[in-house]
Amino acid sequence: MRSDNTMTELSREQRFKTIGRVNWVCTLVDSVLSLVKLSIGFLVASPGLIADGLHSLSDLATDILALILGKLAQHGPDAEHPYGHARYETLGTVILGMVLILVAVAIGLENLLALWRGTVVTPHWIALIAVAVSIISKEALFHYTLKYAKLTRSALLEANAWHSRSDSLSSVAVLIGIGCSLAGWPLVEYLAALAVALLIGHMGFKLAWNAMQDLIDRGVSVDQQTTYRATLGTVTDIIDVHMLRSRLMGTDVLIDAHIQVAPTLSVSEAHQINDFAMRLLKQAHPEITDVTLHIDFESDFPDKKTKLDPKRQALLSELERVGISGFERVYLHYTDNQVEVELLFAQGLELGHLAPSARALVASTPWLGSIRLYSRNPA
Repeated sequence: MRSDNTMTELSREQRFKTIGRVNWVCTLVDSVLSLVKLSIGFLVASPGLIADGLHSLSDLATDILALILGKLAQHGPDAEHPYGHARYETLGTVILGMVLILVAVAIGLENLLALWRGTVVTPHWIALIAVAVSIISKEALFHYTLKYAKLTRSALLEANAWHSRSDSLSSVAVLIGIGCSLAGWPLVEYLAALAVALLIGHMGFKLAWNAMQDLIDRGVSVDQQTTYRATLGTVTDIIDVHMLRSRLMGTDVLIDAHIQVAPTLSVSEAHQINDFAMRLLKQAHPEITDVTLHIDFESDFPDKKTKLDPKRQALLSELERVGISGFERVYLHYTDNQVEVELLFAQGLELGHLAPSARALVASTPWLGSIRLYSRNPA
């Protein structure tokens, strides 16, 4: 998944309007090309041009599918879909790939039967003109669609763009086949149609397979994860970033990770660091739409991780038992499977008589590392 800063210039509404406009352009172009190629193909009995026309017809079908699913994908989160409906785009890509595979099988079987029967058809020169127009139109449509696929980060638009490119390449194969047929080698056109079928099938499998990986929560590449870690690492208060996971939701990336901060930070300071890190990730990588960061105060390695239950209530009971009272605040710091305690008392209060009780309590309590007694500083 690419990080494209131009996306920051497009709002969610602008993004889907752009996707819809491009899909309508694709629909119009593919409608005209399908009609022209199939009409001329049947008129002059050109198997290669008919196969190419069916490819354009499959383009048209997927254009309509992209329009429908693109509209559904616009809907944001709701009670039943807390992460939104972006995977309609991914679903559309899977369906698009499967349609291409079916079209490839149909074209392949039809032309294999024609070769088996030894059917020979001499094409008309007008078929060459139709194919040449198709190549120019589909190549232009590929570049147009791919440009806006990158701008909007739309996987479905990108799939449609490469569908157009496969159509232009298949038209090149058909052009060669028809030319050979006119030159006296008619069977070459059937071979060209089979090459088209293989090309369509390959593209369909590639699109469907990649989209299905997204549907089962495939994450971003290792290199992209390294980039995200590096971004979090620029926050000076973050000691370490680990257990980073990602998943794709349509064109969006969802991230969760653990960040380690100093164990003596207050909850509010750690929370501010967390919020700043999340904002930074989204600003640096516009494809990230959801971030969940878990704050750690120590390493998550099993042999180093503190496994104590919360000890505040147990500590308060022990302090009361040994006669230590009158403190205003209690700070607990968990580290190395022990609790370091700080007790804050009022200004000017004499604490010397409490120190022996505190030392005795630490010596008799395995999970206590230390107890420090402090008086509030003068204002």
